[in-house]
Amino acid sequence: MESSEGKGSATEQVSLFEKVPEDKKLGWTGVAAILSGVVSSLTKLMGGGIVAYYAGCYFGLGAAAIMFCLSVFLTFFVGRISLREGLPSNVTSRLYVFGTKGSALDSLIWIFLLVGTLAIGTVQLGNAVIYYFGWTDEIVKHLLYLAISAAWVLMSLFGMKFIARFNMVFVVLLFLALLFVAGSIAQDGHLVDALTHGVLIPHVGQLEGFAYAVNYSIMTSGLMALFSSDFTRFVKRERDMAAISVVGSVFAVLTYVFGALLAYYGFNVSYEYFLGQGLDEVAAANAAITNPGITFVLSLGLVGLVIICLSQLKVETSNSISSSNAISNLFDSLFGIKLKWPTAVIAVNLIGLVFIFGNILDRVNAFMGIGSILTMSWCFLLITDYYIVRGGLKIGTRGIVSLKYIEAVNWRGVATIVIVTLVAGTLYATGNLAVPFLLVAPMTVALYTGLSLVFRKRVIARDRVMRRSERDDPELAEEVARVSAGEHPGASSDAYAGL
Repeated sequence: MESSEGKGSATEQVSLFEKVPEDKKLGWTGVAAILSGVVSSLTKLMGGGIVAYYAGCYFGLGAAAIMFCLSVFLTFFVGRISLREGLPSNVTSRLYVFGTKGSALDSLIWIFLLVGTLAIGTVQLGNAVIYYFGWTDEIVKHLLYLAISAAWVLMSLFGMKFIARFNMVFVVLLFLALLFVAGSIAQDGHLVDALTHGVLIPHVGQLEGFAYAVNYSIMTSGLMALFSSDFTRFVKRERDMAAISVVGSVFAVLTYVFGALLAYYGFNVSYEYFLGQGLDEVAAANAAITNPGITFVLSLGLVGLVIICLSQLKVETSNSISSSNAISNLFDSLFGIKLKWPTAVIAVNLIGLVFIFGNILDRVNAFMGIGSILTMSWCFLLITDYYIVRGGLKIGTRGIVSLKYIEAVNWRGVATIVIVTLVAGTLYATGNLAVPFLLVAPMTVALYTGLSLVFRKRVIARDRVMRRSERDDPELAEEVARVSAGEHPGASSDAYAGL
């Protein structure tokens, strides 16, 4: 990233391709605030309603508990890699998993998922504002989407310290507003029913609903782990990773709980509204659950609009930053072009507008199922390569000193994620695998580890050539010495073991 201002300005950015300097590090509360802000979004509030309606409250809480455990595990171990390297997930995935040009694959996955989420959030916020003020003109709607996207661009140009403080304030305000609404629900006598109801989707059995809820919930875990690794690189101390992982996961569960309460409280009025718009009963019920922005405005008026704005201002800024990281890595890995930070931010928001005006958000939503398989496989590939293959088995070494000497494509990683996605995706689509994660995690670990063992000699030989090239590069001599001595704060001291 290029700084858009002079040194020390509020909009100064740390380069995507350089380790985070010590004076740019954040306390754990700042990073935890960013992560908590992301998981307390309008989309996640909607997710709480979906999980509760499909699984019922008790089984829905079980799905949320699974999400919590998996989120803590993945966020801690994936985030710690970025912390040690001082680089975001897309860049660390060059050495661990994909290779330089191969990392274009993870960038494309991330761009589609995050820009899609960004676009969906823009539409949800825009539709709520449009409904609240009673605007009907299509031109006004399009101008509003443009204005909201411009706001994401402007917010994303500020540095990490500003974004962290911004999230701290808005997360607190959001949950104060949600507590006020929960109090209103209790006062109206609906709180017990909202917390104890069973499956509310017609013709859905308990086990079927629970499987759907688990799939939907753990999709958050993979996204959160990879997203957080774009920001955990700014953490000062490794021991703070545990607190960050737990706090972010707690807020994810709390958001689901409040989302379930609000969906139950506002369902009837939203259902009647969508029936009045000409939808049939099934479509109206689905719209009432999946349009939380309109539901909040219908049932809560101005308070609902405030909740929407508080939830989206923080999360969409962070989504814009993380997806901009991905598009920057895409251009650098494929073409060697380093985009200026404002250019990357504008580009991803323009892609989001194409998603909106091209009416392809339904395809984005449909991709989320496969996207969750891809992100889970990516997470477990990072963990397997870093901790098992390069760590325990010593097949290759750890520590990124220079991006120049990383191999173009790590075919073991690319082949693993493609095979796992094809197998798990096919079984899930044909109804033969209710919860893809049960296959994705063990298959990813086993396949990548197996390929690494089969090609062990070749991998080790290639790694030695790469490390010798770094060692003999006069521009890297000082950096090599520091890493070899274990002095670099972002790199592993085993980077040159055995040379």
